[in-house]
Amino acid sequence: MGQDDNVNTSLAHIILCCMAGKGVSGATGKSFTHPGMHANFFIHGILGFLHYQSGTFNNDFTSAYQLSRKASKYLALPCLMADLYKGDQALCSAHLLSGVIPFALALAGQDNPHLGHLMVACNVISLCYYSHKNSNEWGWYTAAGAVMSYFITWQIPAKIFYPLTLSIMEYCAYRVFNSQADAAAAVRR
Repeated sequence: MGQDDNVNTSLAHIILCCMAGKGVSGATGKSFTHPGMHANFFIHGILGFLHYQSGTFNNDFTSAYQLSRKASKYLALPCLMADLYKGDQALCSAHLLSGVIPFALALAGQDNPHLGHLMVACNVISLCYYSHKNSNEWGWYTAAGAVMSYFITWQIPAKIFYPLTLSIMEYCAYRVFNSQADAAAAVRR
């Protein structure tokens, strides 16, 4: 990878940090799952920047970056879904487990990409169902961002696309909650 690619990918990770920072700063609830997706992307953005600029810092952030990359794939969407279904303890737990299991396997060195893709696909389908049931257009956009991030960009050799599509997904996910708050405020009026 050339120096220009590293700089561009570092900038894409900074964009991801900026997008996720808004989500982390807007987390006001006592639930650990709501800031989970945003914090996950924020940390991944920081580690991505450090990884692609590691030559400048004379440090190797490869292992930390690979771990955060797996976390951004396996844990972010389940945290979002667990928060959306926080009123239903069984669904909330099922969504969290759907991310924890492939991530734990990856941590143990037994990464199973097929299981991970299946769990991500189940979360995307659940998000589509949630979006349809609640007429939440931002949920549909988040699902599309997840498909782009997790199924399309991993096949593209240019490393800049993954953090950029995560940024799109993050923006849409943040809006899922804002559109719910806007709808609740309109009902109270």
